[in-house]
Amino acid sequence: MAVLPEPSSPEVQESFRRVQESRGFVSNLMRSLAHAPDGLQQFQRLGHYARYDTELTEVQKELTVCIIGRGIHYAWTHHSGLARAVGITEAQLAEFKEGRTPGDLGAAERALCDYVLAFSGFGGIPQPVMAAMMAHFSHRQITDVALIAAFYLAAGSLIIGMDVQLETPEALQTEIDWQQKMIAAKGRP
Repeated sequence: MAVLPEPSSPEVQESFRRVQESRGFVSNLMRSLAHAPDGLQQFQRLGHYARYDTELTEVQKELTVCIIGRGIHYAWTHHSGLARAVGITEAQLAEFKEGRTPGDLGAAERALCDYVLAFSGFGGIPQPVMAAMMAHFSHRQITDVALIAAFYLAAGSLIIGMDVQLETPEALQTEIDWQQKMIAAKGRP
């Protein structure tokens, strides 16, 4: 059961309409923020940027999200499906669950995974990890990785703190279908 009941007001419905336009459906995570419609809108704007407007590939985005969400059932269930849809393998997902960078990734993706693992550990980024990121990614892309990681760390905290419940398998499929539609529309890998 969620911590707070979902409110019903014209303002909330308008907020949900905007989320629906951005993401194809209103997740239980976004619904959990309905008591603060302005906060919901600000949070979903950053989420929209993280999902659709960075200079990263879909694989790079999902690598970041899966590493951050590896210990949170709600996040993992949402994003492991999206990760599979962009070509991340079961073996790679298993490595993420254990907090490891898969060895079968390319050098850039290994650098990204090492960076996100360090980022999520709250112990700072070791110089060799940052040097590897700088060798493979632009400053903008590194910032994009950090923004995605920070957004999903915040989302994970909200999921836990607000006791957000997982959606139905049909809703999760809606999310995957929407994601595929957005990827196709952008024409990006």
